[in-house]
Amino acid sequence: MNNWDDLRFLVALSKTGTMTAAAKSLGTNTATVSRRIERLSETLGMPAFIKTGEGWRPSEAVASLIQLAQSFDGELQAALNSQAVNSDSEPVTISVGSLPIVTSLVLFPGLTRHKPVLEGVQLTFSDRMFKEGLGDYDLVIQYARPGQGRIVARKVGSMSYRFYRFRDGDSGGDWAGLGEAHDDAPMMQAGLNAFGRPPRLRVDSLMALHRLMQMTRLPGPLPELLAEDDPDLVPLDPAIPPKIEECWLFYHESRRNDPGIRRAVDWVIRCFEDLPNQDRLRAAEA
Repeated sequence: MNNWDDLRFLVALSKTGTMTAAAKSLGTNTATVSRRIERLSETLGMPAFIKTGEGWRPSEAVASLIQLAQSFDGELQAALNSQAVNSDSEPVTISVGSLPIVTSLVLFPGLTRHKPVLEGVQLTFSDRMFKEGLGDYDLVIQYARPGQGRIVARKVGSMSYRFYRFRDGDSGGDWAGLGEAHDDAPMMQAGLNAFGRPPRLRVDSLMALHRLMQMTRLPGPLPELLAEDDPDLVPLDPAIPPKIEECWLFYHESRRNDPGIRRAVDWVIRCFEDLPNQDRLRAAEA
């Protein structure tokens, strides 16, 4: 490879999976990304990426190059951040990919409560629902332990879910739920089993689902943390224990010594420590 700059395009496409997203992250256009990847494929004598239904997947020909490039990129960013957070320069930016409900109920309250922890760090938040891996994020928070790879992962807390109804509600056998992409989730399965039919109304997020339930008085699945603030909601079946989801945080191992990452991780941990019932949830998981 004669042009080391091609590695930037290689890493960007491997993270995002689409030419458009890779171009956006690099501040260029789709045609340039496509041209660079084609040139790299010609140099290798075989395709650098394979088009799949889920986007562009790196071929075996570039797997080792991507690992080297990601490590270099992470170590370079860590070195730059080490200088920035200890000076009067602009704060370092850490991108966080998280489930919307975790961002809204767990992370946002901590922006004020634990502001000093983030000194020298600026966070940007994005919704991350299904995609595996780090993608284009510095830090990811998701349910369930992430797959193995060159990452640093730790459990930061738990969230619990129940199926709720309104005290004055009369669903007539109908219920509200999330979109079809969520049908394999345990709480959606609980609704399908309990009512014997798909939800009459669907939305894409739990915050929107709560609002929909308030307007229609239909039952549906919600996090306990959200439902307990609504006095009109009661568990559909109190005898059924809540479903507990482990929340895991992870980032690339090359960022292990990045002070921006460390401060962001410390802040996330404190946000989860603020949640009520964490001791009860840990006991239930044991």
